[in-house]
Amino acid sequence: MIVDDLLKTITEEIANMVSTKTVIGEHITVEGKTIIPVTKVSFGFGSGGAEGKKKADEEGTGGGGGGGASIQPVAFLVVTADDVQVFSIKGKGALAQLTEIMPEMVEKYKSMMEEKNKEKTGETGTN
Repeated sequence: MIVDDLLKTITEEIANMVSTKTVIGEHITVEGKTIIPVTKVSFGFGSGGAEGKKKADEEGTGGGGGGGASIQPVAFLVVTADDVQVFSIKGKGALAQLTEIMPEMVEKYKSMMEEKNKEKTGETGTN
C-alpha cells in the first residue's frame, strides 16, 4: 500500500510541475512584436518500497523515491502582424551567433564612422 501512495504522490507532483506554460512560456510584447519562449522539459523519477512480516507481531514497511528535472530554452517565436519567425538557440556556438549579428554590427559601425566624419568636417569647416 505504501508504494501505491508514493507513486501516486510523485506522479501528481510531476503533473503539477509540467504544463503548457512550462514548454511554451509566458509571452512578452515589445514594440508590436510578441516574443514567446519555447523550452525543452525533461524529467525522470523512480520509487520503490516493501512491506513484510518477520514474525506474527513484527511488521515493517519502507519506501523511497527520487526524481530530477531539466528545463532548457531551445527557441523563441517572434510574432508580428505580418509574420511569425522561429529563432532557434539550441546547439548554436559562438561563431554561429556572431555570424547572425555581424550585419547589424557592421551597419552600426558605418553609422558611427559617418557621424565621426561629419563632426570632423564640421570642425575643420568652422576653424
